[in-house]
Amino acid sequence: MTTHEQLPTLVATVQPDAGHSELYAWAAAHDLTGPQSGTARRELRKIGIDYDALRQAAARKRLAELTAAASEGVPSIHLAAAGAAATNTYTVRDGQGGLLWQGTFHDRDRYHRKGDQVSADTSAATKAIFLASKARQLAKTDLARLHLTLTNPRVDTAVLVREATAWRLLLDIDIDIDDDPADPPVVTNGHEFPTFYDWNEADLAALIRFTTLADDGEDQR
Repeated sequence: MTTHEQLPTLVATVQPDAGHSELYAWAAAHDLTGPQSGTARRELRKIGIDYDALRQAAARKRLAELTAAASEGVPSIHLAAAGAAATNTYTVRDGQGGLLWQGTFHDRDRYHRKGDQVSADTSAATKAIFLASKARQLAKTDLARLHLTLTNPRVDTAVLVREATAWRLLLDIDIDIDDDPADPPVVTNGHEFPTFYDWNEADLAALIRFTTLADDGEDQR
């Protein structure tokens, strides 16, 4: 692992005209994509490289390319996700409320911060995006649209869109606020008694629906 003292010397070796892909590969090679990523970005700014701006530009370009490719319609996936800071767990369900994945956040989770509800919901959402990417790959389709239901309006949607486009998913987010005790969002069910459910046990291929714009949303499986 790169130490804090080694970072300035290491950063000095980066090419000033490096693009986002080159910078990410450099960071991954030196284990700087996890907890040390913030420190690495600050060191890069000292030599005139704004990694965050490059990442955002790359994400916008990728999203534009995916949107253009989806002009004739793409397969769709419906998922719901929520985290629970109180129990340190996450839950991902399909569009009908079926359990797909439930477990405990690990220490090296990229977005989760223990005890923080927003980060728990954000991390749960990225896990749903990961599952959707697996479903897309199993269906052997180059692009899909993920309709994702969340319960927290404070999640950073820009982060989730960036994650989704990296997995070749167009992302639509619906916020289902838990404001009716008589009708709680289905994705939260089970947080009171968290269990472990491995996503490998789920039929991910069944999650994807093949439609086109001309089909007006009818299932074409």
